[in-house]
Amino acid sequence: MPDYRRRLPVQGLVCDLVTPFRRDAVDHDGLAALVHWQIASGVSGLSVCGRIGEGGALSREERRAVLATVVRATGLAVPVLAAVGTYATETTIGLALDAEAEGADGLVVTTPYYSKPTQKGIIAHLRAVAEATTLPVLVLADPAATRSDVTADTLRELGEIPGIHGFIDGSGDIARLAVIDRPMRERLALYSAHDATAFAFNVLGGCGTLSPAANLAPRMTSALHQALRTRNVDLALDLKDRLAPLFSALGDMPDPAMIKHGLAPLLGVDEAVRLPLVSVSAPGGAAVRHALAGLPECAAQLAKAS
Repeated sequence: MPDYRRRLPVQGLVCDLVTPFRRDAVDHDGLAALVHWQIASGVSGLSVCGRIGEGGALSREERRAVLATVVRATGLAVPVLAAVGTYATETTIGLALDAEAEGADGLVVTTPYYSKPTQKGIIAHLRAVAEATTLPVLVLADPAATRSDVTADTLRELGEIPGIHGFIDGSGDIARLAVIDRPMRERLALYSAHDATAFAFNVLGGCGTLSPAANLAPRMTSALHQALRTRNVDLALDLKDRLAPLFSALGDMPDPAMIKHGLAPLLGVDEAVRLPLVSVSAPGGAAVRHALAGLPECAAQLAKAS
């Protein structure tokens, strides 16, 4: 059985990018500045237009434009993953083909939300997407957000589909790694999408993380994952503990508004989000900025902005 992990577009830390807005339009200059900061800070890859990037609030044309800006700003320095998952197979395939045309290196496809398909429906959906594109597909399961999940038996069937190269777990449940047997670990690369448990996930066999927190602290989160990749567990554990207040402040399902609130003094990103999201309340925002003030890469900029 071939080891598709060798052909993966990315391993290590992938920043799950927010999408900056100004006066309700995509702020492409702000997006490019965020990309440049991430790359300079050492991230291994970038993911765009997912839940953190408010992909569901973007039109199809805006999604293409956002991806084009990120690909151009990246300049081949790191791979770019395009989140294309929707509740409808035809729509998802259309977004996948757009992403391929705009130069994405891989696709993140969540299990369909709202339609709540059966496990057979999930398999058929993901098979159709994988067969429609030449890009590697990473399957994202985030049951708290989508109300649909991937069982162990379904994951084994997905692993037999040639275009599906990896599985991203957004649940934060480390125990589900136990049901992924050795052949499946050799066939599919495993990623976390949950910052608070990413350390344990990667120690137990994961090969990377799609990180919302990396928007705010890219240098330290990159260092954490580099330490894990070089098996320097003691350093990784120390970095994880120092980042824990930020992970806690963002919560199990980070809000793009909360991340933008933290980015505003760091990078000048506008705090605007699109309805139904709204700006953060004072207590939540204060918790994020307090956590950032404890990180060396953020403290100086926060002090300058205050």
